[in-house]
Amino acid sequence: KQWYQRRVRADHKKEKEEHNGICGCPLGQEIRIESDVCTRAKRICNRHIGWEKLRLAEIDMERVEQDLKLEGSFDEMRRAKSRIANRTNLLQMLLNSTIAKSPG
Repeated sequence: KQWYQRRVRADHKKEKEEHNGICGCPLGQEIRIESDVCTRAKRICNRHIGWEKLRLAEIDMERVEQDLKLEGSFDEMRRAKSRIANRTNLLQMLLNSTIAKSPG
């Protein structure tokens, strides 16, 4: 939650500073460093209004999805380690148990 609040504050400050810049919206489907961008002034570009916020939201969603996948992987690894430990305990119990012989 804190990283999100810091990001919102930083984005808000950046938004005020970049008011006079160009639009900069990528014109192609893929966002690359070399891709063509909209060079119209940000104040008069009506086609790409708020594209930065949308892209940041997409990036945040991708990050959340990756975090969920990572968390799932950690849970799976923890369960696998637990199963291995249980098997080791069972094997030790079988190898170390004493067998009582019946008198006879």
